[in-house]
Amino acid sequence: MAELSPTVTADADRTDLSDRYHHLRLHDHPQTGGSVRLSPYDLANLGRAIPMVFFYEATLDPHLLLNALEKTLVLYPAFCGRYDATPPAAISLSNAGVGVFTSTVPTTLAAAIAHLPAAGEDAAWTSFAVDAHVPYVPEKEAMDPDAGSPEAPLVALKITSFEGGGTAIGMLAQHGVVDADAQIAFVRAWSLAYRGLPVEPAPDHDRCDCLAAADAPPADAPPAGCKMVAVPRGEVRPPEFAPVMPKIKGARACAVPFSARALKALKAAASAELADGFVSTDDVLSARVWQALCAVRCEQLGLAADSDEVTTCSRATNIRKRTEPPLGAGYCANGVTQVWSELAVRELLSMRPSAVARRLRADLQALTPQAIAARTAWLRDAQRRGCATRQRFDAHALTFIVSSWNFGWEGADFGGAPIRFEHGAFVPIVAVLVPRPNADGVDVYASGTHDAVEQFVRLVTAP
Repeated sequence: MAELSPTVTADADRTDLSDRYHHLRLHDHPQTGGSVRLSPYDLANLGRAIPMVFFYEATLDPHLLLNALEKTLVLYPAFCGRYDATPPAAISLSNAGVGVFTSTVPTTLAAAIAHLPAAGEDAAWTSFAVDAHVPYVPEKEAMDPDAGSPEAPLVALKITSFEGGGTAIGMLAQHGVVDADAQIAFVRAWSLAYRGLPVEPAPDHDRCDCLAAADAPPADAPPAGCKMVAVPRGEVRPPEFAPVMPKIKGARACAVPFSARALKALKAAASAELADGFVSTDDVLSARVWQALCAVRCEQLGLAADSDEVTTCSRATNIRKRTEPPLGAGYCANGVTQVWSELAVRELLSMRPSAVARRLRADLQALTPQAIAARTAWLRDAQRRGCATRQRFDAHALTFIVSSWNFGWEGADFGGAPIRFEHGAFVPIVAVLVPRPNADGVDVYASGTHDAVEQFVRLVTAP
């Protein structure tokens, strides 16, 4: 694709980019008019847009950023496309463009990131409004929730310059097009182009159902351990937890820092308690998060700690290295699926975190290449029958998505690495684990009511 020459169509003079909207398209793209079929995992993740923001100490020149973005989009033609229909089956390479908004605000960088945990081992947990990220990402209305509209952008970007210096780069991308790993990889690629360096690894856009064996037999039901359902097209089926959302939804979020030293101590303690077997640091931290979320939910809904109700940890898992052959680091689509672990509430809340971690590890190890292929075959067949495929939850919102964004956000280096990273994935059934600055551990994010957030922090940090 190196011969392609992108151009910009904008409603503003390029000499003044403040508070302007720009539309970036590729010039004479040879694939215009073609399409790229969405994979089974793309279709399984339709429904929401993923917001994220990178904060920089330097005031980056918007002109240079746009020039580098033009070059980067040559490698990402699908980002300039649109869904082919509602509901979508493919990305139409229509070259409809990527929207970019540039803005200068009377806010300082320090004020913009004040709600995030500080760098350093002694950082304290923070509580903040769930919409704190909103000023620094593109307008969500057209993209979130994702209705599969052929008119809505698939990707949008926002460049914000702060009073006194500093820059935020915000991105909104449809989850039906990319996952968080591919999204962060795109910003890293943009930063390489900005510095005049080759993009490595090159993005891989082969997102057909290459994960399933061509001769796999039809699969009428999800394979064992796969907590998903097939919903016939046109049938409206709200999430199972919808009736309790008014009780659990809130406007607060928290970020709880765990330094590298603290995580090392947690893993060492858990390993010492286990007679044999291996658990990872992520297993141990995810176990504590699951237990804390479950205890909070029981308090909110008046469920007893010795309840026989089933609680589920739905662990978002990157499968780029788990398939045969591996999808690879450059796979630019959804390379993520779930691993589900189930326990009775009374079991989960009475177990040591080490025992919960071992259970999580065992379920993760069961996600073999063969298991992935079987799941892909079921997703493919259900979707070809016209069904939507989605996760199965429960009536008490005791199914918790724990998502480890163990991706190198600091690699998005525009002449200097970002000093902070923020996401906006705030739903009361979701917890997100994000690497801390300078690779010093992990920040754990959760959201809900004010009281629920404070209780979560007490529980997840308890000795």
